[in-house]
Amino acid sequence: MMKMFWLQRNFVATRKRTLEPPEIPTKQAKISDVIALGANKRVPQAKVDKLMINLICEGLHPFSLVEQPAFKELLLTLNPQCKVISRPTLQTRIDEAANQLKKTLLSHLSKVRYVATTTDFWTAHQQSYIGVTAHWIDEDTLERRSAAFACQRLKGSHTFDVLAGTLDDIHCQYRIRGKVVKTTTDSGSNFIKAFSVFGEQSQTEEAESESDQDSSEEPKADYLDTFSILEQESGLEYQLPPHQRCACHLLNLVTTTDAALAEKNNDTYKRLSCAAFGKCQAMWNKSGRSYMAAEIVEDKCKLQLIRPNQTRWNSTYMAVERIVRIIQENGEDAIRNVCEEFKVKNAESS
Repeated sequence: MMKMFWLQRNFVATRKRTLEPPEIPTKQAKISDVIALGANKRVPQAKVDKLMINLICEGLHPFSLVEQPAFKELLLTLNPQCKVISRPTLQTRIDEAANQLKKTLLSHLSKVRYVATTTDFWTAHQQSYIGVTAHWIDEDTLERRSAAFACQRLKGSHTFDVLAGTLDDIHCQYRIRGKVVKTTTDSGSNFIKAFSVFGEQSQTEEAESESDQDSSEEPKADYLDTFSILEQESGLEYQLPPHQRCACHLLNLVTTTDAALAEKNNDTYKRLSCAAFGKCQAMWNKSGRSYMAAEIVEDKCKLQLIRPNQTRWNSTYMAVERIVRIIQENGEDAIRNVCEEFKVKNAESS
């Protein structure tokens, strides 16, 4: 099932952004007109199947949609002559469409000389995934093109060699290993080490450093154990392009990690900051963990609180901005009443 989900995502992302932009109707038709048109004009079964596949993929609907009686009734009402595609056939058609789209993408990429990729990995529902996208400039139109290469399971530990091997396999799969000019990732330590060990930049720097050392020293004869060298991993089994750290992620680190260092240099700022954000954090935790607490916030403040996310620096800004907005629109008593309901101490001093 995960493979089919990946096929859906790749089929949708590449179709919408690269090769076949969907047509946007200029005028919304009435349902009665559509029904009348379906009664007077026979739509080929192949066209109906294609539209159903597009509906499932672009809407990320479950395959079971085609088995629901309400969906069958809707489709047969619009086109009584058609047949509703079965669930197994739908899965097979999507698989075939994804394979055909991949062939078309490979043919298109064979004419491209330079490609940039982005990659990231994450964990959801106790399962890890890696995603890779590609970007290039169309030489004829000078427009930027993008395609989703992978959204697949990543099993095992997220070590630097596992990430390097997976990314290298995806580059080889789409035959762009020698065309990737840079790969953009976040500043995670595993990504940094993967590119420092297997990236082209590190290999060039090592060659330059070795040449400098050789030029400054007299040549010496070294005797090495050939068997031990062959047994060791040389690190050349993976080939990664130059590394580019994501600027947005770096800014996030500046505004979170580096900004937190300001508390160490100013005791007064640290005391006020800890007191204010301690009360805010208590309200955020209460409202996010209990639906009854969320109802209290909405009743007292007429708005819900926004909880910060540690990986998004602007989420803290938006969360504080929401509290300021509540005070401006409903007065300080709104926040003070919430603090009393949540039993947050010293609400008056905030």
